[in-house]
Amino acid sequence: MPYIRIIMTAIAKTLSKVFSMATLTFFGRLPTQDDAKMSFMGLVSLYWIYIVFSVIFPDLAGTFIPFIPDDEFIIRLVSISLAVLLPMTVGYTSLKLENRDPDASTIKQIMMGFPYAGILGSLSMLLIIVIPLVRLPRLLKMHTQEQFAIMIRKGKYDEVLDEVKDILNDYDFEPEVHNPRKPVWYCFISLSYVLEHIFNRKIAKKMKYLTVDVEGTQVEVTVHATDISLIGPKNEVLQVKHILAEEIEPDNLYFSWDDSTQEIEEQIIDLKHQVEAGENINLDRLTDITVKLRKSSLENEDWDAIRRQIYKLEIDYYKKRTSAKSKSSLINVSEKKSEAEVKE
Repeated sequence: MPYIRIIMTAIAKTLSKVFSMATLTFFGRLPTQDDAKMSFMGLVSLYWIYIVFSVIFPDLAGTFIPFIPDDEFIIRLVSISLAVLLPMTVGYTSLKLENRDPDASTIKQIMMGFPYAGILGSLSMLLIIVIPLVRLPRLLKMHTQEQFAIMIRKGKYDEVLDEVKDILNDYDFEPEVHNPRKPVWYCFISLSYVLEHIFNRKIAKKMKYLTVDVEGTQVEVTVHATDISLIGPKNEVLQVKHILAEEIEPDNLYFSWDDSTQEIEEQIIDLKHQVEAGENINLDRLTDITVKLRKSSLENEDWDAIRRQIYKLEIDYYKKRTSAKSKSSLINVSEKKSEAEVKE
């Protein structure tokens, strides 16, 4: 029995990894608070596809359903029961996500488990064919893949894409924009449909990737609605990632999925606009924002992305204040000089 448990755990982890690879390849990063539950939904959906096969072809049931008796009636009963229950499990799990629609009907969401399971399971199976074709050339070249999560605001995909291009141009990388490969595009659209309904969010049905030359080697930058992904040699990929992480502004995107955290980001942007307008900001409000962020349940990378915006805000604010004080000092010196000249 311990050996069976070890084997089943290894299989579960492998399939969970497979689904994570599917979302990264076809869609981008999922919210970190819900990543484990989404992997579970993908795992159950993949298993459901095999159960459906066992309903159609009972001889396969012994392969897909462990310890089932060799009785045709029992095989069909168990297979049909699992074929009904597993999608409902997927639908029920979607109700437990942190970023789900709080007003969603429980019954409707459970029944939506059937289309969810069909698409998620099919995509996971498709990985067996597509992922090797997509990733093999990269593996042969010893390329690495890096991501950082974003959530592009409604209708702002083109603005974010232009901003990424401008940042890369500023560093003389001269990006070239390309459409995604057809297999990846179709999988992306299918997965977007499921995730839109699960999270009740409109997700831009756009995906472009840019190629840039970094010190003689090529780096590929893919802009998803919820993710910026970079592929290429490790040093060059990290160089481009660090530049984008430092330079990209939050005006057209969020760095988190969670509504409460997006409210924090809105407050940061509001203070940022005040600084840009030359106004003084309420430092107590800035402290409150920092405390709220510290209490959030974000993973480190997402937390760092939002904290970075606070650092940039503080730097810009104190630069403005220092500049204003310097100007004021120069004016005072000039006025005193003028007064002295008049007295003479």
